[in-house]
Amino acid sequence: MKQLYELARPFPESLVKSKPGKFAAAYVEHSVISQRLLEVVGPHDFAIDKVITSPDGVVVGCTATLTVIIDDRRVSITEVGDVERADPNANGTNLKNAASDAIKRCAMRLGVGLHLWSQDNYYLDKALAKRVEADG
Repeated sequence: MKQLYELARPFPESLVKSKPGKFAAAYVEHSVISQRLLEVVGPHDFAIDKVITSPDGVVVGCTATLTVIIDDRRVSITEVGDVERADPNANGTNLKNAASDAIKRCAMRLGVGLHLWSQDNYYLDKALAKRVEADG
């Protein structure tokens, strides 16, 4: 459970940003998520499984799978990533944005940044810390 605990540790406030606008939400950048994954699980596999396009061919999202070894168990998570404001003239950038969203969502399923979604209801890190401590 040690790696799972390390993945679930909340990020320091200095790394948390807030999206501007009516639906402001706390987030951490893709690069920070990638650093946490590399720090805790080391090399991992990430693959875009399917590109999602609008009827006129604009990339608006993707499905992707993240595969890691956590605490000696191979885990694969598939998630959807979307593009907030798809540019009809920049499918490469759209796909890159969708992939960034997808890996962040996959990582969240492993506890990475989950405290940002859970907000005041976040308890996973404390529960895992107790298990790690009990295991010695």
